[in-house]
Amino acid sequence: MPTRPLRILEIGEFCLFKRSMPKETTFVFTGSDPRRMADVEHTPFGPAVLPRILRSLKRGDWDIVFCFPPPRPLLDTRRVFRGLPAAIARALFRFRTLGTYVASSRFPTPLVVLDFNDMSTVPRSALKLLDRSIVYFKRELPFDLAKALYDVAPRYHTHKRLISSRFFRRNVDKLQPISLGVSEETARVALTMRCEKSVDIFFAGSPNNSVIRQRGYAQLQALAATGWSVDISPGGLTKAEYLERCARAWVTWSPEGYGWECFRHYEASLCLSVPIISPPPICRYQPLLDDVHAYFYPVEGNGLTEVLTRALANKSKLAKMAQDACQHVLLHHTHDRLCEHMLEIALSTHARADARDAAR
Repeated sequence: MPTRPLRILEIGEFCLFKRSMPKETTFVFTGSDPRRMADVEHTPFGPAVLPRILRSLKRGDWDIVFCFPPPRPLLDTRRVFRGLPAAIARALFRFRTLGTYVASSRFPTPLVVLDFNDMSTVPRSALKLLDRSIVYFKRELPFDLAKALYDVAPRYHTHKRLISSRFFRRNVDKLQPISLGVSEETARVALTMRCEKSVDIFFAGSPNNSVIRQRGYAQLQALAATGWSVDISPGGLTKAEYLERCARAWVTWSPEGYGWECFRHYEASLCLSVPIISPPPICRYQPLLDDVHAYFYPVEGNGLTEVLTRALANKSKLAKMAQDACQHVLLHHTHDRLCEHMLEIALSTHARADARDAAR
């Protein structure tokens, strides 16, 4: 890689590097609502942009490309033929996602995939991106990496067939865990929230998007009925209100929802509220550690109640854990720190590949 400032191309419905490294990064937005990116300089993907991107990639104008894979296939024939107007609307929307697939074309620039989707499998639509990439960062990465690809495509419908495939063998080492982390703005606001503790347990969110939440929610209600100070919000809070209520609580319940990785794990830590988390079913990057930064509770029986009772019996330990968790998140899980980590891994991986090629 050159010693001059990096030239980064970021493609997708979201962006991290454009916010973290704005001068070095060009961001091509492939989502359907550009208003979500009103605060970020970006190029909306469209028919005129497509050939420009292809030409720039062919020329090698970029040192590295980061892309976010869409969770759905580019063309879903089961939906396209339900009606012509809807089909046209979907085709226009799907065209925008084509911008991400541009990254799977053959060009000399290294490609890194940032998969922050809720599902624990690599989207079928991202298999070409995985094959083309040098690193594939995945938020919900199973312990058994094969399960990230199992039954994703018809040719991988058995575990044995997948593991014995050349596709798996050449791509398995690319899969790397990454956290959701928190934005720099969220971290800044959270660090200003230093309130006197007046609540035992805080939870904000819907209990209805996982069975784990439903069962734990019933235990929180039972604890409240016995006199515990339990603050529950169904949602609708501003960011500042939410962070302030985190900061007033000794602990924040942070169970998995559609995915296990959750902003709440890190937001609560920054607010000095110890997160109480359901067991992690995934590989994690720089994890919050049980009994050090957080408490992990068994989801069987009254596991949540038992862990909460034990944790809240030792407030001095909770205060120490909260400080350690806050420092851990600042060190590893803000978006700037995550970008530094992903860029370091990507550049070192590319350098090793160049060295191997030169030795042949």
